[in-house]
Amino acid sequence: MATNFLYDEKELLMLASSGSEKAFSILFHQHKNKLFGYLLRLTNSPEITEDIIQEIFLKLWKDKAELVNIMQFDAYLFRMAKNQAINAFKTIARQTLFYTEYMNSQEIDIDSTEQLIQFDETQKLLEQIIESLPPQQKLIFKLSREQHLKHEEIAQLLSLSPNTVKNHLIQALSTIKHKLKYQAVLSLFYIFWLTMKK
Repeated sequence: MATNFLYDEKELLMLASSGSEKAFSILFHQHKNKLFGYLLRLTNSPEITEDIIQEIFLKLWKDKAELVNIMQFDAYLFRMAKNQAINAFKTIARQTLFYTEYMNSQEIDIDSTEQLIQFDETQKLLEQIIESLPPQQKLIFKLSREQHLKHEEIAQLLSLSPNTVKNHLIQALSTIKHKLKYQAVLSLFYIFWLTMKK
């Protein structure tokens, strides 16, 4: 990649904003490793990290005309990375809250044996994943989702900082999301869709 050093960053941004795939590729390779390390510390998940990096550079390419206006590309990238990570965690939290609230519901009407088996399998899978979490992570997750305690309340109860509680919840949600796999998730939404039709 000797050609990387033929341009300074401002020139690369100008070229990329004009549609140069080569310049954009150089920018990507110059920054992807630093971005990966930063995001991995935030997410503790290589899969989520890869997804976020892909989303960042797809968005940058989509809005490439604006690249020329970026003054500090490093800072801009890391700000994007942080925002994308926060959005990813919010999505995971919403999905997991839906799973737990739906499966704890007392009003589920499933009259098909096949649907009931699918529901039970998904519920068992979620319970197994939660039970397999590290002890403190599992305890914090249950206090949050089952006892409905706030971060500050959990922190006070366990003599931890609210930030530590938040990090444990983020890691727990990330683990649950990836271990549920797409088949279990699709089964759950399929059952939800069937019951909503009645």
